This record gives sequence, structure tokens and C-alpha cells, in this order.
Amino acid sequence: MHDHLGGASVPVGTARGNIEGLIGYAQVPVGVASPLRLRGEFAGDYAVPFATTEGTMVASYQRGFRLCTDAGGVSVMVLRDGYALFPLLAYDGVGGALAAGRWVDDNRDQLTTIAEATTSKGRVTELSWELLGRRLLLTVRMTTGDALGANMVNRAVAAVVAAIPGGPRVSLHGYDPEKRASTRHWRGKWVVAEVTIPGALLRERLRTSAAALAELWNDYHLAYARMGTANHALQIANGLAGIYIATGQDAAYVAESCASTLSLEARGDDLYGSLDLPSLHVATVGGGTQKGTAAECQALIGTQSARELACVTAGALLAGDINLAASFLGDDFAAAHERLGRNRG
Repeated sequence: MHDHLGGASVPVGTARGNIEGLIGYAQVPVGVASPLRLRGEFAGDYAVPFATTEGTMVASYQRGFRLCTDAGGVSVMVLRDGYALFPLLAYDGVGGALAAGRWVDDNRDQLTTIAEATTSKGRVTELSWELLGRRLLLTVRMTTGDALGANMVNRAVAAVVAAIPGGPRVSLHGYDPEKRASTRHWRGKWVVAEVTIPGALLRERLRTSAAALAELWNDYHLAYARMGTANHALQIANGLAGIYIATGQDAAYVAESCASTLSLEARGDDLYGSLDLPSLHVATVGGGTQKGTAAECQALIGTQSARELACVTAGALLAGDINLAASFLGDDFAAAHERLGRNRG
């Protein structure tokens, strides 16, 4: 079932369309943490593969999974689903840009038809605009099914801007958060995960308390605010990159998907934790998601849609960050890296 994960060669021809100048395949170790129990939009126990060379990481997620599962599971839901592009159209003056924006308002149905004619899957859910001086900034948002949708929406947006009059200079990605963190533009899947951990479990498994974790998180949150980062979680990039590489995602979307907000709150002796991911990008079709080891990892998780994979990913990241927070309170973090992560010559 997992021939390629076990070491069998991946046929070179399967990489066609995914890479140029092919010389072979990179081999990254893959580990599995399980079970991760989900509630909410999707319910069940999941095994989650991580491709990484960072010792201790999978063990850390394993401990977080077990904790959250024994607490009853992580509740996860998708609040919004749709890929967007934000092209920039530059005109000679403000008047030209404003006229073009008003033309978009008057011809929205026509532009929607043009966009949807380029794909059998995508449907326009937003077509709006704003001005930046003499530049018209468009927002075109579409559903993309189980695909990430970058190429799909690119084609649609190219057709839309070609139909807008006035001869503007077009920058198709001029105002995009493409593979960079943004606190303004949200796209992909907006996913929220939450869990409540009883105080007894915190003491038994993590040797800490809800109050201590909440105080730690308050310190980190204030420091992140001073830093000006768009990533207000602990180290979700670790788990996200591991899941991305294992399941054949475009790994560069880690930068954009890491825009997030973690919250750790004491409710009496219990800990309430939540993770808000407003720009999570995952797919179960297209790209490299159904080729080689990625196809086997996708099958191992067993999700039936990109929405389900997004929920599994969000639940996993929350569980991992809760465990990591506890390790920061004691000597677990450094000690675990010395014990499990040592790779010195």
C-alpha cells in the first residue's frame, strides 16, 4: 500500500508537468503521529504524516495529539473557502481608474460569466475593487473545489482584466499576498480549531496548569505584537511544512498559510485553546498531491476533500502548539532536542 514510502522508486514520468530539468527525487524522512480526533465539520480519528528532518518534531505532535484526543478531540470548522487574486490596473490618472471601477460595477454579471467560462470548476463569489491613487485594485475570489486553484483563478482573472476598458497597465499579481503573509488579504480556507483540556490531564500529561500556559501565551502574544509578525502562533510552520511536503502541496504556501492567531486561556483549572487560520492552503487534487509518496500519504490520512484535509491540518497544528507551549515551561524542549534530535558527527 505504501510502496514508495517504503523505498520503491517513483516512475520518472509521473513528474511531468511538475518540474523542469529533472535529475531525481529528494528523499525526506516521513513520520506519522496518531490518532488525532476531530469533532465539528468532520469527525473521526486521523493519522497525520509529517516529512521532516527535525528530530523531536513528530514526537511533539504525537504527545499533543494524544492529549487532545483524550480530552475529547479538537473541534474544527471551515468558515470560508475560496482562492482569490488581486490584480492591479494602472491608469493615467485617478479619473480613469475610477471610471474603470464604476464600469466593473455596471458589468459585474458579464465579467462573472467571462471568468466562469474559463473553468468547469470555479465559481465567482466576489468581484470588487478599490483605488490606490490612479491604480484600480481588483479582488476576484472563486471557489476551486478540491484543487488549490492558483492556475484556475489565474486564467479566469486574466480573462476578466482583458475585458475591462481603458488600456491600463496590468500587473496580474500586483496586490497579491501570493506566498507572503498578509494581515489584510485572506484567501484559501479560513479554518478555526478549538479544544478544551481538563486540568487533570494538563497536570498528568504536561506537568503544568492552565494558568501557567495562559500566562506564557500572554507573554509571547505581547512579544509577537511588538515584533509586528503576522504569525501569532508558536511554531506552526514546522507542522505545516511537514504536512505540505508529505502530501504534495506547494510548500511555498507555508509563508502565506502561517498567518494565524493562537489563543490559550485558563477557564478555571481547564485550558481552552484555539487556532485561527484565515489563509490556509491545501489541496487533494492537482499539482503533486496524487503522485508518488504524496498519494500514499494522502491515502494514509484518508480525507475525502480539501476541506477535510484543511480541518485535519488545523487540528494537528493546534495540538502541536499546545504541547510545545508546555515544553517551553520546563526543560522538555531543550532536553528532547538533545535526546531525540542529536545528529552530530
